[in-house]
Amino acid sequence: MKYNYINYLIFLFAIIVIGCSSTQSTEYNPGDGQNGWKVNVTKKAGFTDEFICTINDSTVISASFSLLGDNFEKSGTYRGKKVTMNGYKSSASTTDSNGKITSTDKYQIRVFIDSKLIDKFDF
Repeated sequence: MKYNYINYLIFLFAIIVIGCSSTQSTEYNPGDGQNGWKVNVTKKAGFTDEFICTINDSTVISASFSLLGDNFEKSGTYRGKKVTMNGYKSSASTTDSNGKITSTDKYQIRVFIDSKLIDKFDF
């Protein structure tokens, strides 16, 4: 019986660490005769949620919130253009009639190319 409990905890831990991922997309037109770029932001759930910015299936930026932080800013380059990803986190707690406290986090990720806001992604 003790081993079943340990296996259950390991399984639960794996679900939390692996978690689910969610991707949102937009299109960017570089305006210099190139085809439009497909810009994706993927949220990978875990202890510290990781956000990955890809352009045309190439990873440009990967960033996570620190355990106590509520924002981040990371930069990279793609085809000679500066790409910046800003992340903001807001947390809220609710208490139900039984006194159970539930905490939720909401994220907004902004992507800039050459200092121009391309899109905002809400997770």
